[in-house]
Amino acid sequence: MNELHRIAPLPLALTLLFLIVSGIAVAAPEASSATASDSSVVINEVESNGDPAGDWVELANTDPSDSVDVSGWSIIDDDDSHAPVILPADTDIESGGYLAVYTEPSFGLGSNDSVTLSDADGTVVDETIWSGHAATTWGRVPDMTGDFAVTGEPTRGLRNVAEGANPGSPGDPADAWPYDPQDISPVALTDDHGGDLVSDFIAEDMSGVDFGSDGTAYVVNNDEGTLYALTPQDANSYHIDSRHQLRYEDGSGLPDAEGVTVGPDGALYVATERDNSSKDASRPSVLRFELSGGGEAGPAAGELHATDEWNLAEFTGEIGANGGLETIAWISDADDSALFAVGVEETGDVLFVALAEDEATLVQRYEAPFEGVMASDYDAATGELAILCDEACDGASQVLVTGEGGFGPADETIYARPEGMDNLANEGYARRVDAGGTERFLWTDDGATDGVGLRGAVRSAGEVPGDLPSDPTGSLGSTSSSAA
Repeated sequence: MNELHRIAPLPLALTLLFLIVSGIAVAAPEASSATASDSSVVINEVESNGDPAGDWVELANTDPSDSVDVSGWSIIDDDDSHAPVILPADTDIESGGYLAVYTEPSFGLGSNDSVTLSDADGTVVDETIWSGHAATTWGRVPDMTGDFAVTGEPTRGLRNVAEGANPGSPGDPADAWPYDPQDISPVALTDDHGGDLVSDFIAEDMSGVDFGSDGTAYVVNNDEGTLYALTPQDANSYHIDSRHQLRYEDGSGLPDAEGVTVGPDGALYVATERDNSSKDASRPSVLRFELSGGGEAGPAAGELHATDEWNLAEFTGEIGANGGLETIAWISDADDSALFAVGVEETGDVLFVALAEDEATLVQRYEAPFEGVMASDYDAATGELAILCDEACDGASQVLVTGEGGFGPADETIYARPEGMDNLANEGYARRVDAGGTERFLWTDDGATDGVGLRGAVRSAGEVPGDLPSDPTGSLGSTSSSAA
């Protein structure tokens, strides 16, 4: 789960206060802010004019490891006669996470106004002052740590974007994505299990997605540590075959399931950041699961216990609990191991690792041009590995192919997100062409924008762009090391 890009889970009472910074109107405000305590919580973004639902204030927890209890904290504007907004009991902001709060009906925010955040004891934690409504929102740039300025766009619950920035590209503006299917829409889902698994896909936290060789789509939820198996139907629709609760090898925990790929043996390999039963500790592991019997695995129906775990902390280096393994793609088999590409959120690295029965070997490290690598998809027919950023990079992507030195960019092109796709918190992407020539696409939106966690497209297969190598097992040469 990319909590740096999402609002932390809240009690029902607090959802009524929900909101975050949105567009505002004209003049550039005068910057002024101060932090009056040692708290890791800051005011991160303010919407004073442009959101039809009302004005809001976004708080952020800059601590990469620990959650902060903000129960009883208060938010007030520059008028002491107004009743402050008091955050309800049991309100936490997770490590690296956001909390957006509507200020109305308690008070609205004016064009020349301020916001002050105080803790439960009344100690001022942070404040910001502005003159004139911002054309977009008023927020910290860079996100969480910078001074206040007019932002490039409203980003409630997401990283702030600088005015005029194109964060997806290290240089020239992003090029049009050659596979763009144009017509992208919410996926139509059905299930016949007596429950309502369809409703699971209107909430936040859907993350990785991948297609199996038979066309089955697998989706993981990073908050609940769950796995879904979906069978494609006509057009852009899928049937939900099963839902599974993932566990570690000993049957414990709630793996923070961020990415999923189908391996050479038909098993599922899941990239995780941590155990959600202990959210303040990093655990950047790849877990292997065997899916059989409709979920009747482990002591409880619907549970799947990992058969293997590979902790990649030696290769990621020291990272925050919420900055670990975000995506995974199976590349090829080699002798007694299998090669996978694993994306790291915090560092923006792609780790090419060979996973054997009792060890993980780092074969190559690729430093992506993105703030974080959030999704990936490998096409064995063309040898293309697509790596994607999320809304922090405006949905940009890059294509890697094999060469004498290992995987690297086919060229320096950075691709824009699909033309018909808004700037969403997409943490999963999968593309497949079946034997009949039908081309299917799926994207998972961690933020469930407009109540949609899964979007897709279907069309006749297009041509592969450019002159790309077709050997998916090309030579990989780089520094390697091992970890049990």
